[in-house]
Amino acid sequence: MTKDQTFATDLAHFCHHQHWDLNRVTTATALVVNLEQNSYTGILWDLAATNLDTTIATMTLIRHQQNGPLLVFSPNLDDRQRRKLFRAKVDDVLEKDLAHDVLRPLIEQRCWLYQHATVADEDATTDDDDDEPIIEDRIKIGDWEIDPKKVRVTKAGQEVSLTRKEFQLLAFLADHQGQVLSREQLLNGVWGYDILGSSRIVDIHVSHLRDKLEDDSQKPVHLTTVRGFGYKLE
Repeated sequence: MTKDQTFATDLAHFCHHQHWDLNRVTTATALVVNLEQNSYTGILWDLAATNLDTTIATMTLIRHQQNGPLLVFSPNLDDRQRRKLFRAKVDDVLEKDLAHDVLRPLIEQRCWLYQHATVADEDATTDDDDDEPIIEDRIKIGDWEIDPKKVRVTKAGQEVSLTRKEFQLLAFLADHQGQVLSREQLLNGVWGYDILGSSRIVDIHVSHLRDKLEDDSQKPVHLTTVRGFGYKLE
């Protein structure tokens, strides 16, 4: 994640030379949304693109989703700032002008660690997943049916494909059916963290749900907006 065109170009050339794919985003919101729909080996984050608080909040939010290295690039951080980043489970804080012959083995070593840790985790895995919202019974809303046990949504009997977070958002709204929920409540309830200035994440996911479930996404019947307050499922 970077807004620095020079740095982005340098990274693109570096990754191309290593035969690695690079997907660039310029905002924390775009990164979070992309992680809901794609998997990445690692994250390269340019601290110059945002402030330290937003960086820490985003790292805390995505850490459980990203089974790979989180590398932050920034010059001139003091020890206190570095400690904050490491407490947010960042793997490394690096200089932006780090030589490529140093950066490559560093990234490879971090990826190696995660790959081997993943194997160990799979040997001891359990079915416990505290992140899923819990709804006891299937819920019907018009011709929609939400089945939390099977993590399945149908519309008029036809299964609708949702991402993990889209399902969690719909399930959370269904669990509070008829209530008006603010973007901040949805961020805390579904994502587990309120990132400063990140309400756009909620709007994007609501828009995706409407596209997939409403007969007319521009005139939603069930997933409605209450202007000045938030969203309601009815």
